[in-house]
Amino acid sequence: MGLLDHEAGKRRLLTVEIPVIERYNAGRDPEFRIRLVPVGSVLTLRYRLKPGHNVYELETRLLSGYPTVPPETRVLTPLRHCPHLLEGQTLCMWRQGSTRAANRWDPARFTAVFAVQAAWRWLACYEIWYETGEWPLPEAK
Repeated sequence: MGLLDHEAGKRRLLTVEIPVIERYNAGRDPEFRIRLVPVGSVLTLRYRLKPGHNVYELETRLLSGYPTVPPETRVLTPLRHCPHLLEGQTLCMWRQGSTRAANRWDPARFTAVFAVQAAWRWLACYEIWYETGEWPLPEAK
């Protein structure tokens, strides 16, 4: 069951997620706006980020358990493999695969736009790692 398949998911999308995405997009260059793309029962956000020197294409997937289950973000632009990059160029941000209690994703406080901002931060760290070989933030525990 996807976010769009039940009333609670549709309500969250209309009352929380869409207004936050609209605020994020307001005044932003069209090239860097979030686009919503339904793919089956999964809602996908497609966007570009430029944390430093490079522009990256990304997608954040809101899976069927969203917002309880954290979104999955992957970089579509080819990257050099690093220790914080999972299979399929999925970003390691929420301790995917961990228990809900140990997960850093908080559905009561975070929206899909928070995931976009976290991806920007991840990419900024990636660019530093690429140049120095050191990841600038502490490891997730």
